Amino acid sequence: MDAAKKVVFIFGPTGVGKTELAVRVAAGIGEIISVDSMQVYRGLDCGTAKPAEAQLKKVKHHLVSIVPPDFRFSAGDFRRRALAAIDEIYLRKKIPFLVGGTGLYFRALEYNLSGAPDADTCLRNRLYHEEEQCKGMLYRRLLNVDHETAASLHPNDTVRIVRALEVCILSGRKFSDFIRESGESNVTPLKIGVTMDRHTLYKRIERRCMGMIGCGLHREVYRLLQDGYDERYPCMKGLGYGHFIQYYKGCRSYSETVRLFVRDTKRYAKRQFTWFKREKDVLWLGPDRHRRVKDCIESFINVHKEDA
Repeated sequence: MDAAKKVVFIFGPTGVGKTELAVRVAAGIGEIISVDSMQVYRGLDCGTAKPAEAQLKKVKHHLVSIVPPDFRFSAGDFRRRALAAIDEIYLRKKIPFLVGGTGLYFRALEYNLSGAPDADTCLRNRLYHEEEQCKGMLYRRLLNVDHETAASLHPNDTVRIVRALEVCILSGRKFSDFIRESGESNVTPLKIGVTMDRHTLYKRIERRCMGMIGCGLHREVYRLLQDGYDERYPCMKGLGYGHFIQYYKGCRSYSETVRLFVRDTKRYAKRQFTWFKREKDVLWLGPDRHRRVKDCIESFINVHKEDA
């Protein structure tokens, strides 16, 4: 992508209604690129809130179910694939809608982090091995060296924790410093933040978690375990998946597993709120404000047409 292209960001905490809003406003004018660190995995369906079949038919989606569960999908992988998808969408004369809740992916796309060190396979393998020997060790270390980045990540998000530590070790600087000092934008985004009051959101999260279980999340986890995918794989540490692994290992009762799944999902939503509230130039709206979002997109497109 040679120059910054205008795109629409729609972000917010889990369960707030981002996908429903995006499908309504993108229908007929755009295509959606999923900005979700879990939806990229094939076979992880019930616990990742992937778009429903009707939504996929209404609006074309990208970066959903594109890699197997043993693939360590990184922010760099997302950036490369998202930029390629944006180019494809532009060729079809549509608007790219970047929709999701993985804040680090939005940052990786919007900013040029070319100053950050390249991946070091030996170092990464050593860090993953240390985490296998002592679960939670890497997150605690990241809290000490880069609290800002750690606060934005789930303690089980090993892929991004390892990358942040890798940057710190190789450069001697915080990953959050590279974010702040990032260069020219790869895209020109209209930022729509989807929000609602915390009490209502938590009620939605409770229903959402129970709906995932009703869909068969526990059976999905069991099948993945039977296929050889256990907690060694980053995707299996995700919300719901890591919880039910502990259930099948006999570490927790079913009721305690469900309780912790709901609790930890609420805590994750709180961290997402904290991350996205730091974003600049965001229009914060409720999930039912699709007409207002459409008006904003129309103005955004027209202004940039005039500038061009």
